[in-house]
Amino acid sequence: MNGNVLSFTIAIGAFGLFIVCPRMAAMTNLIARNFQFSIYWLVIIGTLLSIPLLLIMTWVIRQWGLMAGLGFAILTDFLSALIISPISIKAGVETFIIALFVVAGNRISVWITGKLF
Repeated sequence: MNGNVLSFTIAIGAFGLFIVCPRMAAMTNLIARNFQFSIYWLVIIGTLLSIPLLLIMTWVIRQWGLMAGLGFAILTDFLSALIISPISIKAGVETFIIALFVVAGNRISVWITGKLF
């Protein structure tokens, strides 16, 4: 098998598995529960909406680095919290707190792996 095809397949597979992360599960459940909206439609329609945002985030990371990409992700989380807050202030605050944990987790993981490797 061609090494490029194998690398591409592994990269795509890893990305596909990465998308299904604990943060995504928490946010999907939080939004579906507070809006009483079908969780399955939420996943399908939300995924389609997220494609341009993922492309923008990827471009931001390529242009200015990981912290800028995380900044963009936090901005989208903040916008999500603002959108959710009129329906449920609790859900909006939870969304913002989850975003803070993502940034903290990134910084801590970089620090730990820097010490290990």
